[in-house]
Amino acid sequence: MHLVLMTRGIHHMVEQWKDLMQAQRFAWKRKNLDTGKEELTIVQGALRPIQFWEYIFPEECLGDVLKGMQISGPIIRPEVKNFAWMLRKVLRLQNIPSMEEINKMTQVGYIPLGTLNDKQMPPLPVHTMFMEGVAVYPVGTRKDPKQDYDWKEHGRYHQEGL
Repeated sequence: MHLVLMTRGIHHMVEQWKDLMQAQRFAWKRKNLDTGKEELTIVQGALRPIQFWEYIFPEECLGDVLKGMQISGPIIRPEVKNFAWMLRKVLRLQNIPSMEEINKMTQVGYIPLGTLNDKQMPPLPVHTMFMEGVAVYPVGTRKDPKQDYDWKEHGRYHQEGL
């Protein structure tokens, strides 16, 4: 059974509530198909936050980010597919590219042009951003506008908004 709810409150009190919810144990009745008998098992309640995140990075690194997160294309999970479609429309996002497109844009271990402290930039490997026990459902992408920026003490640049 899934109970979906929202919380609101003082931060440390919400954190205590989360700890309390995660500490609950329940008797779970199930039938053993090998013996034909019902068994009781103790299980822990699972408090799973449903959170929305926006991850900001340079546009040309999209393939590396998707591969690093082990995202292989548009969402296909039925429990979130329709919700992701709705969010994409409301937030004016583009769909996640297909694996074929991701492979074309991946640069893993690329050497950026330019210098860092007057030395050639080192290769920047993309590390795995995957973690057991965390489900990441991609919703969509949005390109930043590219325009001229005047950063006063750092100079003037034509760049993505990041």
